Amino acid sequence: VRPASAAAAAPRRVQARAAKQMGGVVVSTSGNKTASVSVSRSLAHPVYKKRFTRSRKFAVHDENNEAQVGDVVTFAPCRPVSKTKTHTLTGFVSKKGGDKEVTEEELDA
Repeated sequence: VRPASAAAAAPRRVQARAAKQMGGVVVSTSGNKTASVSVSRSLAHPVYKKRFTRSRKFAVHDENNEAQVGDVVTFAPCRPVSKTKTHTLTGFVSKKGGDKEVTEEELDA
């Protein structure tokens, strides 16, 4: 039988990890409460050093149907909402409002 030490008796604290925020451009809003967001990244060929773009689409849960095609948004992973939706919309970087761009500071005001 081990002696009970103070460290063993204290509950372990688990540090919560911050959710990985990602950003991209809304390319489709055809589904109800769903937006397809394209995330592009630029990388260089390992030998030839030529820059090229890789992109991936994510199905993002948009609870209030706020996103429109062309908006730049941020989103984070969450529990699965459906078979393909595992991310939720967290905010707007810039919102497409006709011919005028609206920034995040203007949205908060």
